[in-house]
Amino acid sequence: MTLGLLFFAALCILVNAEDVHKKNCSPLYSTECVVHSVAVEPCRHGPKFCAFVAGKRYSVSVNFTTYFTAENLKVAVSTDYEDSGVLSVLKTYKDACRSLLMCPVEAHVRHSFEVPLAFNKRVQGKFPVQVKLWNEDNESQACCFTFKAKIK
Repeated sequence: MTLGLLFFAALCILVNAEDVHKKNCSPLYSTECVVHSVAVEPCRHGPKFCAFVAGKRYSVSVNFTTYFTAENLKVAVSTDYEDSGVLSVLKTYKDACRSLLMCPVEAHVRHSFEVPLAFNKRVQGKFPVQVKLWNEDNESQACCFTFKAKIK
């Protein structure tokens, strides 16, 4: 009975998640990894942009393949909600291997991680959200992408 309940719960989560349009942060990152899919749960108005309610919790699921091997990874979620050209970090995971991923991350192997996301109640507008994963031992080895968000 509990196995059926777990399957139903997982199915409900998958139904609410929406793949979003993503864009590499720069061409440099496309030589270090491939981001196969990005799903935001829940994502109203997807896949072009996600409409978020400030103060509510969301999650971003990322499926990717690196072209490098790493044992020490960091993940940062940032945004330019002030439209100033300067990114503000929402959350940094200094030891992503402990909190988000199973490490070491092997080159040419598909991996996934999920990161929680929430916006401060004073943030409003439409802007990009950036998710960056990088090798702490060699910061040029990184995966980075953005997707559009609208905060109400």
